[in-house]
Amino acid sequence: MKIGESLKHFLLFFVLGFILYGNTLKHEYTLDDALVITENDFTKKGFSGIWDQLSNDQFVGFYGMKKDLVSGGRYRPLSMVVFNIQYAIAGENPFLGHLCNVLTYILAGFLLFYLLNKLLVNYKSPIPWLSFPLLISLIWFFHPIHTEVVANIKGLDEMMALCAELICLGLTLKYLNSNKPIYLLLTAIAYFIALLSKENAITWLAVIPITVYFFTNHSFKKVIPAYAVLLVSAVVWFWVRYQVVGGGISDVADSLMNDPFLESTKSEKYATIVLTLGKYLQLLVFPHPLTYDYYPKHIPIVDWKNSLVILSIIAYGFMAFWAIKGFLKKNILSYAIFIYAITLSIASNLIFPIGAFMNERFIFVSSIGFAILLAYLLYYELPKLIPSQKTFKTVSYACLLIIGVLYSAKTITRNLVWENNYTLATHDAYVSVNGAKSNVMAGGVILEDKVPQAKTPEERAELLDRSIMHLNRAITVYPEYIDALVLMGNAQWEKTKSARYVMPYYLKVLQINPYHTNTLNNISIILEQEKDIDYKIQAYHAALGINPNQYLYHLNLGRTYGQHKNDLVKATSYIETARQLAPNNYDVLRNLGIVYGLSQQFNKSVEVLEKAISLQPNIANNYVDIAVSYYNIGQVAKAQENITKAIQIDPKIDRSKYPF
Repeated sequence: MKIGESLKHFLLFFVLGFILYGNTLKHEYTLDDALVITENDFTKKGFSGIWDQLSNDQFVGFYGMKKDLVSGGRYRPLSMVVFNIQYAIAGENPFLGHLCNVLTYILAGFLLFYLLNKLLVNYKSPIPWLSFPLLISLIWFFHPIHTEVVANIKGLDEMMALCAELICLGLTLKYLNSNKPIYLLLTAIAYFIALLSKENAITWLAVIPITVYFFTNHSFKKVIPAYAVLLVSAVVWFWVRYQVVGGGISDVADSLMNDPFLESTKSEKYATIVLTLGKYLQLLVFPHPLTYDYYPKHIPIVDWKNSLVILSIIAYGFMAFWAIKGFLKKNILSYAIFIYAITLSIASNLIFPIGAFMNERFIFVSSIGFAILLAYLLYYELPKLIPSQKTFKTVSYACLLIIGVLYSAKTITRNLVWENNYTLATHDAYVSVNGAKSNVMAGGVILEDKVPQAKTPEERAELLDRSIMHLNRAITVYPEYIDALVLMGNAQWEKTKSARYVMPYYLKVLQINPYHTNTLNNISIILEQEKDIDYKIQAYHAALGINPNQYLYHLNLGRTYGQHKNDLVKATSYIETARQLAPNNYDVLRNLGIVYGLSQQFNKSVEVLEKAISLQPNIANNYVDIAVSYYNIGQVAKAQENITKAIQIDPKIDRSKYPF
């Protein structure tokens, strides 16, 4: 292909890329963008955080520590480095990230066409202006299942990996045709870049040999050096990855959101995996409806009797038969099936757990196989059904027009859903009605972003009801979903301002995780505002029954008994326990000093207040209280000294009230 022709085709993909995805350029950060950009401490360092990205698991910059949330960890430093560069240039303006995604997608589409044009030279096209390689590339390029990858900035890792994989394959072919060692070196570098972009590039250790087998006649002896450098590159990558995140396949976190098969038997697990594999085929053939939430329980746990499981087995059985049958004949449909199956295998849950049932981005590369299949059927099987050349052209033009219009319309409209977290969550929560993830996200974004912006009490009440509805759905699907329970407690507080409606959710969280920091803090905040004293005491006792080591609860309970029940014995007991748990906490010491004074334990009051004053020496009331205690144990000089200090700090103190 000449340079001028290459430029013409690149411009075609460039224009089509912006037609399809130009409406994402004004989008905000969405979904996992928080994980890798807006709430990632390493990314927000800009250029100075690049080494942190290269030397840590992908999640460390977000969580502040290594967490075993997914099997084997995640090491995709190259896209993270790009995010650092974007952040250094544009800060938290997402435009540059969306622009990079669109441009990278355009590059991927063009590289796919360029490579297929080299491989499929023997396939003559029945429509002169639309070659077979171009038709395959355009079908892939237009397919709406790619919207998640392109519209979500985080999806850059998928596109970077594919671009590097295609370049690697092209360089391998260059070496085989020229026998120049420089192409071996470039092949190794390109493959290493692909692996650093995303781990699923490891499947190209099989894709590249399969491609060489199907479309070239090179001897095995000749291709050995090319395969050897790929293997060496993979070994080096694995060693680097092992040094950073460790190795092996580990169990994922004990949570339904990270292990969707947590509640299933082994038989149900594999039946459900087969169901999801069938779902991928359905989405390729008919990409509607699309959702980001294929988590529990949008995808149900099923057994082998399920009709869709049986249908999926039949479909994949037929594909396997056709792939094997056409292998020796180097049939392109066999190749398409191999490419689809090999690249999907690593995200199928069959090899190791991936922490989700399925996702549209997992089929980003695999959809190339579908594009080859559909293009072949249109170009080489359809004419067998329509002998008339004129009729064939009419029918083929109609098919291409229908596919192009439907794919474009679906892609462009689906992009709109990805505008921000609110549009995405509130839309997909009605697609994945039984999806806990989308419903909790919808409830949370309404509660935290929209409720504070409400202009009238009626609008606020309506938004709170919507939030609670979504959160109820999430909790119904997954009763131990901590995020949903916390948000539901928050929503109930905003709606009722009564701890009675909040505490059942917070206590449920503590039963699951007694040390959940946000919940522990929230309990203290809402109970200190609770006006029903008896319920307040009851609620604190319930919380302490689950986690007895929260000094703040003991302190607040002691203050409540003292101030509202006039029970100094219980007040003293609880605040003394708080001191045992937090011996150097100022608030504990201050309140214990007061309750000792009220109980006429003046020596103890002096001892505790002296320590409180050492921590906070500029609080006038501390000096007043200790002065009173000193006076009551007969140390008048000390009393006078401390009341003088109190007046120096706060001249409004009336000394005439004190007999010293």
